[in-house]
Amino acid sequence: MLSVDEVCSLIDREVRPGPPVRLPLALALGHYLAEEIRADADMPAFDRAAIDGYALPENALPGWYKVVGEVTPGMPPFSAPTSGTAVKIFTGSALPGSGVGLVMVEETESEGQKVLTRVAASGRHVRARGSQAKRGQLLLAVGTRVNPGAIALLASVGVTSPLVSNTPKIMHLVTGSELVGADLDPSAGFIRDSNSPLMAALIAEAGPGTLTQRRGSESVDEAVDALESFDGDMLLISGGASVGAYDGSMQILRRLGFAIHCSKVRSRPGKPLLFATRDRCAAFGLPGNPLSHFVCFHLFIRRTLDIMWGRVPQRMIRVHLDGDRPPTDPRETWWPARVSAEAGSLIAKALPWKDSSDLTGLALANALLRIGSSPTNGMFEALVFGNFVP
Repeated sequence: MLSVDEVCSLIDREVRPGPPVRLPLALALGHYLAEEIRADADMPAFDRAAIDGYALPENALPGWYKVVGEVTPGMPPFSAPTSGTAVKIFTGSALPGSGVGLVMVEETESEGQKVLTRVAASGRHVRARGSQAKRGQLLLAVGTRVNPGAIALLASVGVTSPLVSNTPKIMHLVTGSELVGADLDPSAGFIRDSNSPLMAALIAEAGPGTLTQRRGSESVDEAVDALESFDGDMLLISGGASVGAYDGSMQILRRLGFAIHCSKVRSRPGKPLLFATRDRCAAFGLPGNPLSHFVCFHLFIRRTLDIMWGRVPQRMIRVHLDGDRPPTDPRETWWPARVSAEAGSLIAKALPWKDSSDLTGLALANALLRIGSSPTNGMFEALVFGNFVP
């Protein structure tokens, strides 16, 4: 039986990133960058006005000035005003590189072709060339997830088809004769399938992936028939990972040509975990309980996807525990928790958990508490996920 850390090392050794692709900006949202993005010019590329107002000679004092022109965005830089003159400007207008000061329109009065300024002209309203970034400066690193802000930044430097991580093709087979659709009212002995929507949501939250899902019985032959044509990047089999008479995930994977690297992990929940590979495809056999799915995804499947996306896998953080320590077990326990920032510290609250089929606390979970060895200086390790950023 392998430890969690040993399984993570196996994944790091056996999984490789997929080939990156170029996508138009409209399709790049949610993907991870596979190239550095640097400024193609100084940002901004020229001195420009940050206000609506007037351009005067540099350090001009309060008083009356003759308005000799008007400049709007898109016009070339004008010559610095001479003594006693002013130029009307608008936000974004190009400015000469020197010899000019600005006054906000709110600090002036106009009369015909003259303007009275109540304050001295200064450079504090100038967006100076290169003040945001210099030409060649790193703007976005490899592995950055493309969000709406990144889309705008990419467009601003002329990157209309960024090189991004490939989209893994994922097959998810959910086994179990007792399962029915979530839209049905199950009769005695049957339960609704929560693993299919759970896995689909976890993958969608993590990043780009093309997911196909099927539900079937515990028949090994049926599963092999359904999966033998799959030529993708990741295969997930829910249920059938243990050692019962109807647990056939290991047989399925072997008949499909996968090499089994792990069959058990010293983890609670999630002990009967299978990890296997075939060429570039990684496969996991998952215990059927939904909490086990949740934990195994964040510990192992997300790590595999991160590697496929060319990202550094997520690291643990240290948190203070609010309340009693959850009970220990001979196996390392990964306890669903809610982490929040309070008074400059990261505080974790353990969520209710009765058994591996208990879903009641997962809606609030944004972390897994690592419960095993004694805490260090009263702090515990936690793996955070979702929208939480420590």
